[in-house]
Amino acid sequence: MPTALIVGSGPAGAGVALALARDPNMKITVLDVGTRLERDRRDARSSLATSDESTWDPADLGLISSHAVRGPNGALPEKRTYGSDYPFRNVSQLDGIQPLDDANGSVVSGAYGGFSNVWGAQIMPFSEATFDRWPFSRAEMEPHYRVATDEMAITGDRDDLDTLFPLPSNALPLPPLAERTRMVLERYEANVASVQSRGITLGRARLAMRSSGCTRCGLCMTGCPYELIYSASQTFDRLRSEGRVDYRDDLLAVRLSEDGSSAAVEVAHLAGGATERLTADKVFVACGGIGSTRLVLGSLGHLNRPVQLGESVQFVMPTVSARPTEDPRNQRDFTLNQFNLVYDHSGDGYDLCQIHFYPYNPVFEGSLPRVLQHRVAGGLSTAILRRITVGLGYLPSWASPSVTVTARDAGAGRLPDLTVGRDGSSGTPPMLRSLLASLLKVAPTLDLWPVLPMTTVSPAAKSYHFGGSFPHGRERVGMGTDRLGRLDRWDNVHLVDAAVFPSVPATTFTLTVMANAHRIATEAMDTMR
Repeated sequence: MPTALIVGSGPAGAGVALALARDPNMKITVLDVGTRLERDRRDARSSLATSDESTWDPADLGLISSHAVRGPNGALPEKRTYGSDYPFRNVSQLDGIQPLDDANGSVVSGAYGGFSNVWGAQIMPFSEATFDRWPFSRAEMEPHYRVATDEMAITGDRDDLDTLFPLPSNALPLPPLAERTRMVLERYEANVASVQSRGITLGRARLAMRSSGCTRCGLCMTGCPYELIYSASQTFDRLRSEGRVDYRDDLLAVRLSEDGSSAAVEVAHLAGGATERLTADKVFVACGGIGSTRLVLGSLGHLNRPVQLGESVQFVMPTVSARPTEDPRNQRDFTLNQFNLVYDHSGDGYDLCQIHFYPYNPVFEGSLPRVLQHRVAGGLSTAILRRITVGLGYLPSWASPSVTVTARDAGAGRLPDLTVGRDGSSGTPPMLRSLLASLLKVAPTLDLWPVLPMTTVSPAAKSYHFGGSFPHGRERVGMGTDRLGRLDRWDNVHLVDAAVFPSVPATTFTLTVMANAHRIATEAMDTMR
């Protein structure tokens, strides 16, 4: 019986599991830290999901609807899911990680399902032009994209974004859109040619959510009580219930190795600290871009030497509109990203920037200047909330500062210590300046004015869209991997997450992470036959 170990339960791990589970003879074991939502919050979520909204218990609602928490660093607050920080909580996986300057230190999730428990659910493939620069084509990726989108359930509407990012044929329609979203898209559709002449295309959001069950209760950003938003934990729940994977939690992978025709993972038990060595025919490493990088650097003894990762840097851009909507606090809306703006800097579908625009949610009020949060300023704050939309944008890695990590020995049976920082670059990236200039030119047409003084670039590693420490190439050379995610040291250890991305485009990240992991595992299975 062929055997495989998957290290990690995020979207990359889920992509691998979906591929391996097609072989009924494959014995699949998942090794995971496996932190979960607290029981009281799970119970509250379940109670809300199974009762009429008019009878929701305020105590249950309050428990699971805590909003994002502003940390000591960074322009963007740290999200909460069902009121919990468990996707970010350190249960040993962050020990020894030291952020430099204002870098983000919460770069490895120990949660069951990883960071897919708190993602924004945006789901689009990479453009054709991206794959022209990778060692395999978009056509080779298509069947793996289909597996991932079928697993997630995609919601979206066909529009001008289809040219670069075609929707799958089984996409579900979006829930009704907020008034501001409708107004912006109507103005765009009436002026398509002039807007696109500036390199800008608008379209509706594409989301990994089961929209048919959406009640527009407004809790998307704090945790959908109906669990309509995809998490990799849902895939593992299903595969476990079907008996296709053996899941082992409370384990932290600390070393990788090979011995003859088998691969091995040394894990530390979180309860007690004892170590155990597990072997299989294949090991698939899916700890996330920085988590996998740290594990591999320690396993190879590649210490005290800086390693760069590409990051699709994140920026936050509030916008205001001259024409107000109704008070959004009185409306029922879903609060995920509702429309996207794509800026094609070079005009060839490669140098793309993307902004996801969000309608009102209660975080907006808490982000207003303190003077506007006082009750005497209620009229003015209402006027602002009727006009504001917030954009969360990304630049491609080749137009962004890099993330630099350095591993240092922390002793036997431990992951190496790791510093995380930015590669020296500071200020506004040139591509962002170009984007903002184009936005100002179309702002009167769209009635969507960027607030430039409040547009901020997030600190290093805050986007969570980073990778490329061991990029795919035609051959296994140095720190590069082949198309199966293998370094030249190993034949049966496969890196499957964004650590192997040759670049990190600005368009949505998680779908390609999952699809590429599925591709690697599918092709790796062929080498076992």
